[in-house]
Amino acid sequence: MSKSWNDIENHWIRLRDQPTFVLETPCVLIDKDGDLFETTLFDLIDYINMPPTLSRQLLKDYLQNAVEYGVEAARSKMMDTYKSNSQKFFEELALIKQLSRNDTLGDIDDILHAMDVANKGFIAAPRKMLIVQMGESRADLLLVSPPSNDGRKMVATQ
Repeated sequence: MSKSWNDIENHWIRLRDQPTFVLETPCVLIDKDGDLFETTLFDLIDYINMPPTLSRQLLKDYLQNAVEYGVEAARSKMMDTYKSNSQKFFEELALIKQLSRNDTLGDIDDILHAMDVANKGFIAAPRKMLIVQMGESRADLLLVSPPSNDGRKMVATQ
């Protein structure tokens, strides 16, 4: 795949026109081979090891609440709302975290950190997009502004 601005321009336009920060906020993932993938903040979970038994809906609710209210408030809200299901959910998250200590892709805390970084870029002026650059042993989180003509030498045409 090409690594030019054209590959991510449409992504930035969608991000620019998005009225609020949500889990469906677009971001770009660049894998170890340099290939670009448009994804969403929520779909970053597809790049970490998650057991198939973990409820995607509970995970989505937890992440949305964590983005809106913070991690501790999200946990409390989940415990109040889902009662026994949330206890099992948080036990599975703890197991994922324990198993991922030596994993190159990270855990749910890394996803929460990426969402926090993306939110800071979302509220910045000009709005910045999150690019996740996967490496051999970790991922780098980058906030990127769109290219502009500022500072470029423009040739006048008549």
